[in-house]
Amino acid sequence: MASSSVQCPPFGLSAQYYTVGNDGSCIRQSSFFDGSASLNQGVGYGVILGFGAFFAFFTSFLVWLEKRYVGAQHTSEWFNTAGRTVKTGLIASVIVSQWTYAATILQSSNVAWEYGISGPYWYASGATVQVLMFGIIAIEIKQKAPHAHTVCEIVRARWGTKAHIVFLCFCLMTNIITTSNLILGGSAVVNALTGVNVYAASFLIPLGVMVYTLAGGLKATFLASYIHSVIVHVILVIFVYLVYTASSELGSPQVVFNQLMEVTSKSRICQEPISHAGQACGPVSGNYGGSYLTMLSSGGLIFGIIQIVVNFATVCADNGFWMSAIAARPSSTHKGYLLGGLVWFAVPFSLATSLGLGALALDLPITQTEAGRGLVPPAIAIALMGKAGSLILLTMLFMAVTSGGSAELIAVSSLCTYDIYRTYINPNANGRQILNASRFVILAFGCLMGVIAVILNMAGVSLGWMYLAMGVFIGSAFIPLAYLLLWKKANSSGAIAGMVCGCIFGLTTWLTVTKVVYGRVDLDTTGRNGPTLAGNIVSIVTSGVIHTVCSFLWPQNYDWESTKQITMVEKDKSDLPEEEYKEEKLVIAKAWVLKWSVCFTVVILILWPVLTIPAKSFNLGYFTFWVAIAIAWGTIGSVVIIALPLIESRDTIKSILIGIFKDVFLIQKIEKMNSKIREIMLPVTRS
Repeated sequence: MASSSVQCPPFGLSAQYYTVGNDGSCIRQSSFFDGSASLNQGVGYGVILGFGAFFAFFTSFLVWLEKRYVGAQHTSEWFNTAGRTVKTGLIASVIVSQWTYAATILQSSNVAWEYGISGPYWYASGATVQVLMFGIIAIEIKQKAPHAHTVCEIVRARWGTKAHIVFLCFCLMTNIITTSNLILGGSAVVNALTGVNVYAASFLIPLGVMVYTLAGGLKATFLASYIHSVIVHVILVIFVYLVYTASSELGSPQVVFNQLMEVTSKSRICQEPISHAGQACGPVSGNYGGSYLTMLSSGGLIFGIIQIVVNFATVCADNGFWMSAIAARPSSTHKGYLLGGLVWFAVPFSLATSLGLGALALDLPITQTEAGRGLVPPAIAIALMGKAGSLILLTMLFMAVTSGGSAELIAVSSLCTYDIYRTYINPNANGRQILNASRFVILAFGCLMGVIAVILNMAGVSLGWMYLAMGVFIGSAFIPLAYLLLWKKANSSGAIAGMVCGCIFGLTTWLTVTKVVYGRVDLDTTGRNGPTLAGNIVSIVTSGVIHTVCSFLWPQNYDWESTKQITMVEKDKSDLPEEEYKEEKLVIAKAWVLKWSVCFTVVILILWPVLTIPAKSFNLGYFTFWVAIAIAWGTIGSVVIIALPLIESRDTIKSILIGIFKDVFLIQKIEKMNSKIREIMLPVTRS
């Protein structure tokens, strides 16, 4: 990293990223990542293989403990549904971990670097409401399809074979795109920080995930997700407090604020000195006064709209979210999704408000290409902590990638097993055959994950491009999937026509707008906000209009009987009382989650942003208050998501500890008996 002992006034803390030219001018470092990795390749391979091996062993060991001391039955049903008995804390933890993609850590800080303070907010709020609202669907699953294994099973039971095939294609496409996001972001950061070959990283990252998912199925995925959530939130708190309280380079909201004001005022397009309120020109053309410190950002708002559209489709079309709802006990489902959504909000909001704004405050020489690859967090981690920051960030990212990867593995495995193998190949498959098929798909898709990432890397596709374009491909699935359990009039022909036409029209709009606005169609132009916004909106609106109109014209008037008749391969041996599935309890739960989901959605999508309008560009007091919210939300959320699953599992933990103690005591007793026998037999042997 280039640096200079000569200060380039008046750049302050960012002077280390400038050198003095022969004419005395300040020359900015062209790239933060100048080709030299912060860590050596050995560390990179150690993290990938070491953590992979640790989680493969430790998670498999936890599953074995539960089987031995708690009596968990490892049937095909248990493998794919975790016994349908998972409690609130673990469900919330799984939602947080499952929704914390590589993009959550990387792309959220990228939009903070690009749009300023509005970026982290719109990233967080635009992807939280879907989880909150999915709690309603989760309750509907318990009411209307209590024995389902996948979302596509429900589709087939309600709308038949044709719809089943179409939905299956969209769900698998969602899992493939989501997996691509995970591996693209993970391999890019591993390569930037350690120099590990990006293609090697693409293949090695899924290895450990495959092992524990093969061994323990959905429950192993849940246990690993909890451990990953713990690590991610501990590191989140470290970075938040480092930037705003402990760092010698930054260390307080006031220093960050002053540095952001200084960076803004030094923008080349600034025509006048910036005022203390930030009401002057600056580096972000779509922001109020060009300032980073404002929620009045056209770019941030457009990104927020894209975020909302993309993630409604992602949540609904990702079988992993349906499986989490299926695995939850009925009394925990709605609370788990609501809590998970609120805690997840802190990951992009608190983290990117720290790392993304910190990178801006230090005026790090990050290029647009590097930001698109998700390298803003690694840059600020290195700037603040050196190699330690690289290692901590790499660990955090690895947790996010492998946790999300395990969820995608089991989601694809269930789709292929129940919706292809059991439906079209072997309808009479028994539990052992289902289990073998599930494990085969996990192994096959785990290998395919690496192949997909290599192809996309070779094509030059970045994390940012894939993230923004995702809604164009799968956005048309959202409304038909929402209607699946929420509207009895929704028919199959409307669902099929809406999804297919929405996708086609969305793709056409996306490419047409790109060509008209930019004159060319390539990875650069198709990844910009305008075309992706148009494509996303057309995809989801077209699908919704077609399905709604068709359903009003030819209503199905469905009674949910066929979805209730979905059968299990083996008897579910859970010990849930029957009252868990009582209709009146589920109705109360649905009303509860509907009320709170709508309330929180209104607050974070409407009320909160509207209240920031009078502030225009934030002053120091307003910014400090904003940062305090980010710190508090991140800290409280982390404590809750770490502690609650342990508190709820105290009986299970107690049973395991008692079982281990009894085993150790028994072994000691047997050894004493053997010792006494040897003492008795020794004189006899000598005689």
